[in-house]
Amino acid sequence: MAHELVNEIIVNNEWRDGEFAKYRINPHQVDDDLWCRMCIPMIYAHWEGFVVDSLKLLLAHLNKLNLYPSQTPIHLLVLSLGDSYKTLSGKQSFTQRISFTEKFGQLLQLKIKFQTKVDTKSNLKSNILNEICTMFGLDYEKFIPLAPDIDRLVSVRNSIAHGENSYVLDKSNIEKYITAVRDAIDILLNEINTFLETERYKLQESTLQAELEG
Repeated sequence: MAHELVNEIIVNNEWRDGEFAKYRINPHQVDDDLWCRMCIPMIYAHWEGFVVDSLKLLLAHLNKLNLYPSQTPIHLLVLSLGDSYKTLSGKQSFTQRISFTEKFGQLLQLKIKFQTKVDTKSNLKSNILNEICTMFGLDYEKFIPLAPDIDRLVSVRNSIAHGENSYVLDKSNIEKYITAVRDAIDILLNEINTFLETERYKLQESTLQAELEG
């Protein structure tokens, strides 16, 4: 049985399947070449939109758990403190370093608060997806078989967005990219469900014990 948050994600995004069905059949019989080029940016938008929407809901859920830094894996702690690191950029005086350390130490005593934003850099290729998976502790390796098709989709979308029309596309391309996106969505849903059901957002007992003994 899926976690209730996963069910919420599914309900929030079930309309996407209806959109994909329309892309497959070209209901208004637009010129096929034009139709296929029009569909590519929309297919990509569904890919990025789903990732952003689902992870925003996950971050909002994590905020409700009132986690403390001592309970949380380091990658999630760093994710929650992301903007705090910006003050480290550029040259800093010793006094500024003291101020940063004091503020950082105070943050480590408070409940973790995630900003509910997900930065895909508007270019959600496999390298960006890998980075996002690392932030959340999700298994990127499961996406690797789909990476070539996802990367190709993003490249074609970028070219079309920049006014290029050198790509020759047909319905088989549309079908391939929709399938890749749908499969990647299913993997992400399963990973989020596993993340929640196994409480990956908490340090495991063995890790806590090792830290105490260390």
